[in-house]
Amino acid sequence: MIEHRRELRGRQRFPVVIGRMPLFTANHSRSGFCAEALRVLSPGTAIDGIFRARGGEYPFSGRVVWAQSGDARLNLRGRMGIQFVSLAPGLAPLLDSRRRP
Repeated sequence: MIEHRRELRGRQRFPVVIGRMPLFTANHSRSGFCAEALRVLSPGTAIDGIFRARGGEYPFSGRVVWAQSGDARLNLRGRMGIQFVSLAPGLAPLLDSRRRP
């Protein structure tokens, strides 16, 4: 598998809401994040959401760049990669993987 990451990924899990769908990050960087969800969205889907971190809520918009379905029968979550298009100014420093939580 070819590695496409340009930045180091942080491993702290953050709650995220996309539309009415709550999910958690599996990893994150300043350019995007990987999310775990029972239902994944199709690549290319534009999204608006809220990142919940350190007591605040930070709106963002992005797009799904890849998705891997899970299996609801086995309670296995799927994963999807979200690339940020825009994000609240206070969110970028929180996502810096070099920063300690």
